[in-house]
Amino acid sequence: MISVVDNRRALLADWLQTETSFKDGELSIASADASFRRYFRLNHNGKSYIVMDAPPNLEASLPFVEIGKWMKNSGINVPEIHQYELDLGFMVLSDFGDFHFQDALESKNQNTLYDLAISEIVQFQMSLPEASEKLPTFNKKWQIKELEIFREWCLPDLPETEYQSTIKGLVEAIDQIPKAFMHRDFHCRNLLVCSDQKLGIIDFQGAMHGPITYDLVSLLRDCYIDNQDEWITKKVFQFKQLLQHSEIPYAQVDQDEFIRWFDFVGLQRHLKCVGIFHRLKIRDKKPEYMKDVPRVLAYIETVLKRNHELIEIQKLVQNATILK
Repeated sequence: MISVVDNRRALLADWLQTETSFKDGELSIASADASFRRYFRLNHNGKSYIVMDAPPNLEASLPFVEIGKWMKNSGINVPEIHQYELDLGFMVLSDFGDFHFQDALESKNQNTLYDLAISEIVQFQMSLPEASEKLPTFNKKWQIKELEIFREWCLPDLPETEYQSTIKGLVEAIDQIPKAFMHRDFHCRNLLVCSDQKLGIIDFQGAMHGPITYDLVSLLRDCYIDNQDEWITKKVFQFKQLLQHSEIPYAQVDQDEFIRWFDFVGLQRHLKCVGIFHRLKIRDKKPEYMKDVPRVLAYIETVLKRNHELIEIQKLVQNATILK
C-alpha cells in the first residue's frame, strides 16, 4: 500500500487505490515548484509515472489537460495524461525522468541543447496558431498585473498610480509586439532531456497568446543560468532567421527592433520574477530563490543601460528594496 504523510497525500493515495488502474504502487516525492503544485513519482508494475497534486482551490488543472492535448496533437513532446480527476486536482502523467536541461548543460554541447530548445519555440509558433487564439491574451492589463508584484514586494511605499505611470511606456511597447503561442515559463527547469535525446516540455498550463520573443528571453536570459550577452544576441538572431525561413511574416522586422522586442519582454518578465522571488521568501518562507536575484537584476541592468527611454524604470529599480 501507498504510505501517506499529510491530508492531501492521503486523499491522493486513496484516489490512486480506489479510482484508478494504479493500485498498490509506491509513491515518493519527486519535486515541488514555486506554485502550490507538488509532484510525486509513482512506481507501478515496474514502470515510473509522475503524479501531480494541484489543490483545486489554488491551482486550475483544466488548462494543463486542454493545452497538453493541443501540444501533443501538434507533435510537441509533452507528458501523456493517463488518468486525472479535476475536482480533486490529481493527475497521473508519463515520466520524462530527472535529467533536466540545466543538468544536461554540464555534460553536453551548450549550442546543441539550446538549438533544440529554440526549435521548440519555433514549432510552438508555427503549429499552434489556432490553439494560441483560444488562450488568454498577454495584454496590457495582464502585464500590469504581473508588474504589480514587483511594486508590492520591492517598492511597497510607492503609490500605485505613480508606478503605473512609470511603466506605461514599457507596457504599451510590449503590447505592440506580434503575438503567438507562448509557453510563458520556458526555462531550464521546465525542460527535460529524454532518453531519445528529445526535449520533454512540462509546466505549460500557464500558456498564453503573447509576444513572440517571450519564450526566447525566458530561455536565453534564464533566471537560473548564467549566459553571456554576446552569445545571447547571436541566439536571438538565429531565432529570427528560423522564423524568416519558416516564412512567418512578423520576423521580417529589422534586427534592432527585434532585439528591442526581446529586451522589453525580458524586462517585464524579470521585474515580475524579482517580485515573485521576494514574495516566496517573505510570504511563503521559500528563501532559496533569493540566490538567483542578482542574476535577474543583472539582466534588468543590461536592458536598462541600452534602452535610454527606460530611464524612469531604472530609477525605480535603483530605489527598490532588494533583500539578500
